[in-house]
Amino acid sequence: MGPAIAAVLLLALSGCHWAARPQHPEDAPGRWYVVEPGESLGDIARRGGVPEEDLLEVNGLSDVSQVVAGKLIFVLDGPGGPMPDKVKAPGVAAPQSPPPPIAGARLRWPVDAPRVTSFFGKRWGRAHEGIDLNAPVGTPVHAADAGEVVYSGNTIRGYGNMVVLKHTGDLMTVYAHNSVLVVKVGDSVAVGQRVALSGQSGHATGPHVHFEVRRGQIPRDPIPYLPDLRGAKDRIPRS
Repeated sequence: MGPAIAAVLLLALSGCHWAARPQHPEDAPGRWYVVEPGESLGDIARRGGVPEEDLLEVNGLSDVSQVVAGKLIFVLDGPGGPMPDKVKAPGVAAPQSPPPPIAGARLRWPVDAPRVTSFFGKRWGRAHEGIDLNAPVGTPVHAADAGEVVYSGNTIRGYGNMVVLKHTGDLMTVYAHNSVLVVKVGDSVAVGQRVALSGQSGHATGPHVHFEVRRGQIPRDPIPYLPDLRGAKDRIPRS
C-alpha cells in the first residue's frame, strides 16, 4: 500500500473482534505515522485505542525499543476511528480540516501501460485502501511524484517488499508486493524515477503493484489523482 503509508502500510474491519490478529494490512483501515521525538509505541497505541502488541505484529517488530523517533509505522484504526493527528489535551482530539480538493491529475501512473485489476473501496467485504495494477514480475515501478523515501523494506505484514514516498502537500504514495527495491530511506526521488521492480511478495495472489495514495495519512482513491486511463501510456514520462 497491504505503508501505507499505511499506512503505512489493519484490524478494525467490519464485524471483526479486536482479539483477532491483522492478516492483510492492505484490506484494513489505518494510517502511516512518523514517530515523534519522545513518543513511545505505548503513547501511540493509547491515542489510537489499539493494543500495543497488534502494532508490533503488523509492523513486523519484535520489541518496543525498535520504535524510535523518525520511524514510519502503520497504525491500525481503533474502534472509535482513526487516531487523531494531534491532541489539544489528553484524550481530546484537535479538529481536523478537510483535505484540499483535487485540481486535476497530479500524479503519474507508477507503471507503464497501466491496467487496473482491483479498485479502491470495498473488496470481499473489506476496505481495499488502494488500487492494484497488473504488472508481471520485474516490471519497473516508478515514483508517481517527486518526493522522499520514508520507508523501504518488508517488515509491514502483508505488503511484502514496499516503498513509501512522502510528497509535498501532505501526500504519501505506497508501492507494495515488489520483488526488488532500488531505493532506500532518505533518498530523494524524481517523478518517474524507478523505485522498485514488481513482484508477488507479501499477501499477493499474483504479480501486481498495490498502489495507495494517502493525504494527511488517510487513504484516498488514487484514480482522481492520476491521468485518465484513456491514452495514459502516451502521457506518462519515462525515466
